[in-house]
Parts: sequence; structure tokens; C-alpha cells
Amino acid sequence: MIYNIYLDKIVKVFKLSIYILTGQIGSGKTEAVKIFKKLGFYCFCADEIVRALYKREDVLLDIKRIYPASVIKGEVSRDLLRKKIFTDNEVMEKIENYIQPLVFVEFEKIKKTYKNKLIFVMPIIKDSSFFKNYKIIYINSDEETRKKRLLKRKLYNINLVKNIINYQKRIDKYKNNSKHIIQNNGTLVDLERKIKQIVN
Repeated sequence: MIYNIYLDKIVKVFKLSIYILTGQIGSGKTEAVKIFKKLGFYCFCADEIVRALYKREDVLLDIKRIYPASVIKGEVSRDLLRKKIFTDNEVMEKIENYIQPLVFVEFEKIKKTYKNKLIFVMPIIKDSSFFKNYKIIYINSDEETRKKRLLKRKLYNINLVKNIINYQKRIDKYKNNSKHIIQNNGTLVDLERKIKQIVN
């Protein structure tokens, strides 16, 4: 038995095989996750794990030390932190170096919980060593398509979108090292068909 922060409960431990789902922002990972879930996969998102970590008092205090303005009324403002990260390389470096190892620790707990059909959704990150032991499914979309998708989201403007895309483009080591690459410039029907071709 082991405590899982994502599920907030004690869970049994099983043996499993694992897939990492990644891709640049706006590529369609969220829609891909919906399809994988429909096909019976257990899907866990790094962003959700980060949200859970931000509620921990020790993490909250450390984030406040790195960027005090991001903590408002005892909670981390993800929007403020996101904007700061993609406009301040020093803060980005500190946050990444701090939070990513914590996410990896939680993932190690999660992967002991499920015996098969597990998808772990990760953004593009600099630390590629975490990915090397797992099969990678990479969702790929052209840049203009991703920009259009992102600008439909709340709190995203063109400058923030460009900063995120340019940063991820510089550090993206995964596209050329992925087990599977899914081109996602079409419809959801096309995306589901391509995913089924991989998992069936």
C-alpha cells in the first residue's frame, strides 16, 4: 500500500507498463487524453499533480520564496506564475528545478498503482532523462494551429503564446525520440482514428 497525492488516498501496488504522452502546448494532449480514457487507459496529468503539490504547505512556502507575488491569500496563482515563468528565465529555471523532481516522485508512486494501460501526460520539459525508460507518444500540430487553439483559452494573449511556443521549441528533444508521433491538425475523428491505430 502507498499514499497517492493525485488520488489523495492509500492505494494498492501493482505491476504495469507505461506510456508518456507529450507534445508542445496546444498540440491536442487534452483531447487525446479523453480518447485514451474512452479506450480504457488510466491517464494522469503532470499539471494536475502540480496543482495538488501547490496545496502542500512546504511547497507553497518554497514557491513563495522563489516568486513571492505568485502566492495570494495562501494559494499559488497559477496564472501569475505562468506569466512570470515565460517572461523571466531566472524564475523559470528555479521553478522547474524545484517542482519537476517533486512531480517525478509522485509519478513513481502512481506507476506502482496501475498494472497496465497507463498514460502519463507531460509537457515539454528540459529534463529528458525522466523520459528515457518509457515509450513516448508525441502529439504534433503545426504552429499556427496551436496558436489558434491557445488564443481561444482564457488568460492567454498573443505575447504569452509566442513566449511559450518559442521556449518549448528550443528545448523540445522528444519529437525525434518518440515511439509514436501523432499528427493532429485535423478533426477529433482523425485524432481518435490515429490513436486507435497505435493501441489496437
